[in-house]
Amino acid sequence: MPWRLLDDLTSDIYRNLAFDEALAKTDLGEGNTLNTVRFWRSNPAVVIGRFQCVHKEVNLRYCEKNGISIARRFTGGGAVYHDKGNLNFTLRLHQSHEYVPRGLKELYETFIGVIVKALVSIKIPARFDPVGSCIRIGEKKISGTAGWIKQGVSFIHGTLLFNADLEKLVDSLIPPPRQPTYLRDKTRIRCMDSKRDTVTNINDEVQNAPAMENIKLAILQHLKGLTGEAIQKGALTVNEKNTAQALYYSQYQDPSWNLGTLARFTS
Repeated sequence: MPWRLLDDLTSDIYRNLAFDEALAKTDLGEGNTLNTVRFWRSNPAVVIGRFQCVHKEVNLRYCEKNGISIARRFTGGGAVYHDKGNLNFTLRLHQSHEYVPRGLKELYETFIGVIVKALVSIKIPARFDPVGSCIRIGEKKISGTAGWIKQGVSFIHGTLLFNADLEKLVDSLIPPPRQPTYLRDKTRIRCMDSKRDTVTNINDEVQNAPAMENIKLAILQHLKGLTGEAIQKGALTVNEKNTAQALYYSQYQDPSWNLGTLARFTS
């Protein structure tokens, strides 16, 4: 069965995250083992992991002043910055295929490994860092990833810093010492903190860097090489659209999901 390619459905971060969660969780029906690769970009936003507390990860006032959205994804991991200079990828994989790993470690090694090989093939000197499940050029991070495995589905999504605004990235992800305190929920005392790292853009590290479209093509070619299966441009199913729409309104438009519960104000 050929893979399905989805490309740039929207630039709204909340809809993009709803699409990703819908891809991971929508039941496509018995016998439907469709694998999907999606490329997407968003307007400026900070995206935090499911188990993080926003006040420990984000400069709330800076984001509000600069029109940077704040969103929470359904997967774990740390906080990341998005803008149109950031190419994001999503892989939704059905475990009935023998090349699809059942464990997160193996999932990262196999499919982030494919993306690294694709980058190297177009002269981007990338390497996979298994400790952080990320991609680096030298010691600098260009990609973060997060994964989810459940009900026969292996799911992974990640970022590629191409020519993002690194000044805004840094300023939005350094919280000031005193700002409103939000807890993920009323019972969560501890928060999963991001691991601070040095980041860079592909464009800043590679002379005459390939265009973003060429990066997409290289990734598609290497996915075909791994799986031996064709990749065809497609669309969301009706069920996926309905699931994404429901998630968008019930979850991703809900401040208590994106921010958490306001615990106290310390201005």
